[in-house]
Amino acid sequence: MKPCIILGNGQSANELPKSDMPIFGMNYCPLRPDYYVCVDRDILINHVEEIRPLVAGARIAYLSGLIFDEFKGDIFDLPYVKLVYKDTESFKDEEFMSGLTSAYVALKMAYYAGFDDIHLWGIDMDPAWTHYKPDYHQGGVTNAQRRAVMLTHFQLAANIYARAARTIINHSHPSKLDMIFRRA
Repeated sequence: MKPCIILGNGQSANELPKSDMPIFGMNYCPLRPDYYVCVDRDILINHVEEIRPLVAGARIAYLSGLIFDEFKGDIFDLPYVKLVYKDTESFKDEEFMSGLTSAYVALKMAYYAGFDDIHLWGIDMDPAWTHYKPDYHQGGVTNAQRRAVMLTHFQLAANIYARAARTIINHSHPSKLDMIFRRA
């Protein structure tokens, strides 16, 4: 087995036990991840200095190719940065490259990296969905719409992992994700 942790920014991230498993961290990850994922336009354009240590400390940093196409340079020029675009292979049925959540992108990247036992922490689907900051720009999408797109993409990931006999285990706080991923 090749296990890893996908660590979000939700409250359950604070409950992560000490582990030697590689970590995929996203956005404002609370610790230095082995693999870093950020496809959030606001963060990649306006908060580069805040995430630079996370990008710089990662083995591989997966960043939005859409932002690169527009802004190029800076952290995108690091040799271990991989650009993420809409999938044309296993996840080709995705509606959006990001699934409107970096956690979905982390699931894709973990899949392609060969991880087969995924542990989700900090992927808390709070009904209020305040994201990682209260003034997060929604881009004209309501919380209900955003959550529906996220859940659709999480289901897509679950189906792809299941067909490959790989597992995704949810350690995050109870939520609608429990209907998609097995609870720990």
